[in-house]
Amino acid sequence: MAIEIKKAVIHVLDKGADEPLLNEFELEINDDIQVFLEKHIIKSMNDDDARKGRFKDGLNIVKEVSYRILSEDDYFLEGSKEIARQLFKAIKTNSSISSTDLIVCLYEDESLPAVAILKMDYTVSFIHDIEMVENKFKINIRKQDISLPGVNQRIQKCAFVLSPVLDNDYELVILDNQISKGAEEPVAMFFLNTFLGAELVLDSKACTKILKKETEKWVRDKIKEGEPFAEEVRELVNTAIHEEDEIDIEAFSNRIFGKKEELRDEFVNNLREKGLTHEKFEVDREWVEKRLRKIRLKTDDNIEIVIDYELFGNKDKFEIINNPDGTKTVIIKNISSINHN
Repeated sequence: MAIEIKKAVIHVLDKGADEPLLNEFELEINDDIQVFLEKHIIKSMNDDDARKGRFKDGLNIVKEVSYRILSEDDYFLEGSKEIARQLFKAIKTNSSISSTDLIVCLYEDESLPAVAILKMDYTVSFIHDIEMVENKFKINIRKQDISLPGVNQRIQKCAFVLSPVLDNDYELVILDNQISKGAEEPVAMFFLNTFLGAELVLDSKACTKILKKETEKWVRDKIKEGEPFAEEVRELVNTAIHEEDEIDIEAFSNRIFGKKEELRDEFVNNLREKGLTHEKFEVDREWVEKRLRKIRLKTDDNIEIVIDYELFGNKDKFEIINNPDGTKTVIIKNISSINHN
């Protein structure tokens, strides 16, 4: 993915002030700024927790302003100010939402324009501070409380409004770290609901991720670790995700739980509460091959095992044996050499 930064501006949103501090000048796009913005945009767009989204019906200032920025070259600065005002209003709705800087950026991806809305939450950094004391250098370390996220850090909340000429079932890409962690209280949802006025699209990637992630959470919460049934559930989920093109939630749940109707209903209801509302969905094969190619195991005494999915199910190479006393024996078979890293 290669992008070109066309325009950018930064505004300061201090929740202790009555109004946002709005920039009257665009940023000069030198090499450093180009790299800084490009890396943040690419990293955020490709983040595993980034979700496709759609604007809700009705009046939506962020949508209208973003589309106008995409179509009117001389509207960028004024449009960015309006986006900043909308985010400032959303921030002021809850005392626990912190002050921030906002970067609005017009960029091109494969010659198509898009608008990046980057909420740059402050990070703490440290720099050296030099002073002269009696003609001698005195060098201290000084704390910086309002540093912007570095290129190797993750932006917590951002959105990318795509060109309307694209024939997609989504209009923007949203990265919201609070939502991805399962937080549902208003303070966590303010960026998506109050500011963007958008909703997440439940595509095949989202469905596949929810099934895998929430099944593991459910197993840990509801089944005693070490019980054979816990491993049965995990194995059935892994097999379905890796080998089936489409998963029917009802049929899949019946396969796991059989006549354990209460557990089955609880499992299905939990998936629905976490956003998996489709009765069936196509497995996102690209996401599975990228993210679930390896299985990671960790024992209670902190031994970690990382193994390819194909080898995990091959009993000629790897096997986990349940012992009568409740312990497990892990066997690695038919190896010719071991490398010590």
